[in-house]
Amino acid sequence: MAKVMFSVAYEIPESARAQYLNLVAQLKPLLNTHGTVYSVYQVENKHNHFQEVYIYPNEEAYEAAEDVENPQADALVQQIYALAKDHKVTYSTIIEAV
Repeated sequence: MAKVMFSVAYEIPESARAQYLNLVAQLKPLLNTHGTVYSVYQVENKHNHFQEVYIYPNEEAYEAAEDVENPQADALVQQIYALAKDHKVTYSTIIEAV
């Protein structure tokens, strides 16, 4: 079964960096469950440009993720996205080919 990678990219203002990193640290253990791997990366040579990466073990797990209720994780995600510069957040989904 093909893995699915879902990513979210945005820029965080310097003034919100510490708050952002704190929120992500709280979120990470909540999302690393049921075979899903959640990580956050800073884009090389672009200070405060971040990319969240969710790797799901298969398409079924990816599709089921939206159905899982996790109010604590949802609240953290909303706070994180509210920090995004100009509230600009981009999403991408890719499916493993081989």
